[in-house]
Amino acid sequence: MDRSLSEPRLRSNVIFDTAANMMLIGHKNCTTCGNHTLYDENKSGTSSLLPGHRLQMTFGSQGGGTTSSDEVQGANCTVVTDTVSMAGRAASAAEFLVCDTYSSGLREQAPDGIFGIGSIGDMVWDPFRPNETYYKSIYWILVDSGQMPSPEFSFSFVPDGRGHGSNSMGKGKGNGKGTNGHGGRAGVLTLGGTDPSQYIPGTLRKIPINWELSSSRQRWVVDVIGAEISGFTLANSTDAVALVDTGTATIITPDRNTTQELYARMSASIVPLDDRGSWGAPCADLDSAARDITFTVGNATQHARATVKKEYVNVGPFPGRPGYCQGVYTDPERVAREPIRGRPAWILGTPWLRSYYTVWNAADRTLAFATPSHRDYD
Repeated sequence: MDRSLSEPRLRSNVIFDTAANMMLIGHKNCTTCGNHTLYDENKSGTSSLLPGHRLQMTFGSQGGGTTSSDEVQGANCTVVTDTVSMAGRAASAAEFLVCDTYSSGLREQAPDGIFGIGSIGDMVWDPFRPNETYYKSIYWILVDSGQMPSPEFSFSFVPDGRGHGSNSMGKGKGNGKGTNGHGGRAGVLTLGGTDPSQYIPGTLRKIPINWELSSSRQRWVVDVIGAEISGFTLANSTDAVALVDTGTATIITPDRNTTQELYARMSASIVPLDDRGSWGAPCADLDSAARDITFTVGNATQHARATVKKEYVNVGPFPGRPGYCQGVYTDPERVAREPIRGRPAWILGTPWLRSYYTVWNAADRTLAFATPSHRDYD
């Protein structure tokens, strides 16, 4: 996404992350930010170094990457205030993070930073000081100020062959970056509505999100009814939940036993590659063994089936293991259970979303899936 800061405008590209609420970008003093565009408050007429809270941010994955690392992934940041613009709309006095150190994952990713777009807008930087550290996330500033036609936003991760662009407003066309090598856009984010050209009419299937978890965790959480591979339902997929995360490039299972069971349904040649949750096999073996896994999400009366296609199981060569490729399913750092009822908790990243056009609406507490109108070239 192409996002502008202050005046004169600093333009930067960010990951739209549904598992975050804050915006994060490197500061001009950052020594570990690589070649990323950096924020300089002295070049803005609307900037303020207040409120000035210092925060250390950590992430479960390295900037949308796939390979685990011994290094703690995150950034050391300060909360500042400025005007943030995107798709022709401006959020005045928006609070966000500028960071003086990036971990390797953030440094090596293509986007300059992260733009959180969580399920609620009212947030605090420090839960132990809620009154002093309250803020409203940037997307919800735009919604609440009436600058968005609707509170919903929509993603397509499918190349559409329509030229440049990765974000749009309402039902308009994209106006940012994101080419895919086939002369079109690598994906489309529509803010404040949907883009009917991106999906087949009549295929939109709407499900309720789990609002108790989504609101308390400030994320997009759905109930999982089951996950099926080759006609077999995985044990830890019935009566489970899933965080739906556009900032994660893998599928993270609830625990190692689930990962082991899942890969055993594909091939015994898929084995752990490290002690940090990565699994894989010789590249040709992984490709031939890969199977679709279909997740049924929602509730008994409103549910949808969405598949991680077998084409996405192989995420590429694994560093330090010549001839081996990594699988898309990984172990969590620790056993993952949701905090209210203790159900198994998955993280469903972009490999799950990329075969669908998705519509996110926190106002009516729903997530919808539709069949894209363009095929995936990848």
